[in-house]
Parts: sequence; structure tokens; C-alpha cells
Amino acid sequence: MSKFVSSSEIWDKVRDKLGFPNPPKGKVDLFIQEDFGNFKLNHYNTGFGIRYSHFIADFYQDTILENTNSYDSSFICYNTGKDMHLEDAISNKKVKFKSNSCWNGQMYEGHLSNSLYTKGNQAIFHNIMLDDTLFNELIQNNESFNNLTSIYKGNYINVNFNNTINTKQKLLLEDLLKISKLDDRLQLLYLESKLLDLVYTTINSIEPPYKKDKIFLSNKDIESLNKAKFILTENIMCPPSLKELAHQCAINEFKLKKGFKQLHGNTVYGFLQEFRLNEAKKLLQTNEINISEATFLVGYKSISHFSKIFKEHFGVTPIEIKKESRKYYF
Repeated sequence: MSKFVSSSEIWDKVRDKLGFPNPPKGKVDLFIQEDFGNFKLNHYNTGFGIRYSHFIADFYQDTILENTNSYDSSFICYNTGKDMHLEDAISNKKVKFKSNSCWNGQMYEGHLSNSLYTKGNQAIFHNIMLDDTLFNELIQNNESFNNLTSIYKGNYINVNFNNTINTKQKLLLEDLLKISKLDDRLQLLYLESKLLDLVYTTINSIEPPYKKDKIFLSNKDIESLNKAKFILTENIMCPPSLKELAHQCAINEFKLKKGFKQLHGNTVYGFLQEFRLNEAKKLLQTNEINISEATFLVGYKSISHFSKIFKEHFGVTPIEIKKESRKYYF
């Protein structure tokens, strides 16, 4: 049976420590440990209508967290943890918030909801809260954003699917995590610039929630496509061909190509390249191997080709990543 935790037990305490409803400008880091789990929250208020927070929680048992909202605001939320469900406590309507997804919407005073967390599934969210007036100004000329179809609309909330978190957003979210751990004034200014870049990128990264060209995927198809993803990540140095991959996963090539992009948000080899480059970036940031070794370990034979697509993907060269990694000490 799930443990129910009221808003007064956790979120009211967090809001008090942050100074809500009008938190002061600056950064606050919180760590809260309870009998049902522990929470880490990094919060930064720009002072000009945008507030950013990074939330990590581990639960010792299945848990229902009650959430109350006492003021109007707009939000952009990125789920970089596991899939989870949100429930409108008024209508009892449940909505699945998928991993690697970005939502946006508005919450109003009086909104009451429950977040449903599973034991052992670490919850990881990046959340941006924007003053309504500022948010409306930012999206007023964005036709795609204004025409989004609601995932869920209740009496006190409206939620839209924005997009599957893309490469640029992932990179900015990673940068925000690094910078938010530092207290230097110049670093905080840099954090604000990254935060504004993330807002801009997100508003201009709209994906419609439903597309006419989608194909039906059965549970068996989804299992096969997830297996294909696993095989690619386990064989980055020598990946199978599309024909070989389809055979190993017991799915036809058409459904492999079409279904993989539909389910995972990228083509088979687009995903493989992105995974390789992200793995290479992690290796280079450890400062334990050189660029030549990283190139080989992620499956590329040419250092010049690797450096070229790395720069196209991340906007910086592998050498710059090596230099940048020396600036952060935790």
C-alpha cells in the first residue's frame, strides 16, 4: 500500500525555507530526509520573473505526494528520471509523465494534485516557474506554442506536451546542474544565461503530441524496439546493420525504422550517434583518457571525423570539453 504524504508534511516546509510566495533573489540548496525518502532541491530565483529548481528524490516505499498551489504561475518541466504519474485530486484524472519529456502549462491558485512515485525509481526533475505576464509575452508571437493541444486540462491546471527532450536541451540541463553547484557571482550570471537559453530553446522546440503518420505499435513491438535500443548501447564499437538488428529483435525493418523513431524520438543510427557522442563526452570529462582513446572506445575510426561531428552536436570541440572539465571541482 502506498504511503500518503500531505503537502503540509513536505512542500509547505520547502516553500517556507525558500521564502515563498516571494522568494528572494539568489540560490538556496535544501536536503530533506524523512522516513519515506530523501529529497535534494537546488533552487535559483533570477529576480526578474523566472525561477529554476532541480529536484531529486529517492523513495523507500511507493509514495503519494500531495501538491497544493496557492498562486498563479506558468511552468516548464523536464522529467529526466523515470516515468511517473500525476493525478488531479479534484477529478481523479491520472496523466503519465514519461521519462525524457518536457511539459509546459499553467497552474492556478486552488490546484490540488498527487504525484505517484514508485519505490526504487529515483525521481529527477528540472522545473522552471515563470510569472504569467512574462510567460505570455514570451509566447505571444509563437504560433506553434499557442496552438498546442492540452494533454490534460482541469479546473485549475492546463498541461501541454512540449517535446521529447532534445540534444540542445540535454546539454543545457547538464550545464545548469554543474553551474548550480557553484556560488561564484560570475558563475551565477552564467547560470542565468544558460537558463534563458533553455527557455528560448524550449519555446522554439514544439512537437505536436499526435502525428498523422504514426504507426500502431503493439506491446510486442515496443519490447522489440526497446531491445534494439539496448543492443545498440551494448555494441557501440561494432553495431549491427539494420537487417541484423531487425532479425535479432524479431521485427521487420520497416517497423524497426519507423517505430524506433516514433518510440525513441530519433532514427536508429541517429540515436546511436547521439549515444556515442554523449558517452565520449562523459569519458573526456573524466580527464582520465585522451581524445584518441575516446574516439576508439565509442566506435569511431577517424579522430578528425569524430571531432567534426562532436562539434556539430555539442557546439564545442572535444579539446574544449577537456579544458572545461578542469574548471569544475565538487
